[in-house]
Amino acid sequence: MPKIKDIPKIDRPREKFLQKGADALSKSDLLAILLGSGIKGKNVRQLSENIIKKFGKNFLNITVDNLLEISGIGQAKALQIVSAISLVKRFYADEKSNEIIIKNSQDVLSLTYDLRD
Repeated sequence: MPKIKDIPKIDRPREKFLQKGADALSKSDLLAILLGSGIKGKNVRQLSENIIKKFGKNFLNITVDNLLEISGIGQAKALQIVSAISLVKRFYADEKSNEIIIKNSQDVLSLTYDLRD
């Protein structure tokens, strides 16, 4: 298995991020940056690809226990991934809770009550 150092610098996840930005990276590349390092026999890119393939659309709902089932993922790496997902979910929830949703005329009246005079 090739090590990450064997991959040309421009194709390495960290260097690619710095050169081209987050939008130029795949999900597995972004996860590879979060993980930081691979395991014996698998570089960080291969490890992140395995995780993405295993959980697919359920990725945002994975748990530490789910990740511990993957060979080479220990508690520290599992916590890194689950913590990052939880952090994003909280920011997303905070953003959504600040939205004003108008469903009917009563909602409009309550929002414009101060403007009545």
